[in-house]
Amino acid sequence: MSLFENENLILLKRYLDVASLRQRIIAHNIANINTPGFKRYGVRFEDMLQNALNPKKVLLAAPLKQHLTNQPDMSHIIPIIENYYTTTMRADDNNVDLEQEMTTLAANTISYGLAAQRLSGKLEQLSYVITSREG
Repeated sequence: MSLFENENLILLKRYLDVASLRQRIIAHNIANINTPGFKRYGVRFEDMLQNALNPKKVLLAAPLKQHLTNQPDMSHIIPIIENYYTTTMRADDNNVDLEQEMTTLAANTISYGLAAQRLSGKLEQLSYVITSREG
């Protein structure tokens, strides 16, 4: 296993990718706020991650490594873009709520910042270990 194949680093990178995707989806929703019939999109990831990290839940179809170590395979946990077409906010069938989008954007920005800070800390630790010498 490589130094950079650490589960924490992989998970943090994946979370940053998901937060970036969520940012693009929110921007797309806001850009279409006045488009008649437009239905908002959202990103599902955290609930799937939580299910995968549940130590009591190992699927029978999971790889042998996961059965033995009870560690989820992060490559199988991918974000899902959902289209919320069942709700309507206005008479033109558009369901984008600017207040909801801005709230989601603020929460996503905070989550991205925290994940980036945590990843930076992990990389600083690796850098310290690599460059430190016994004197």
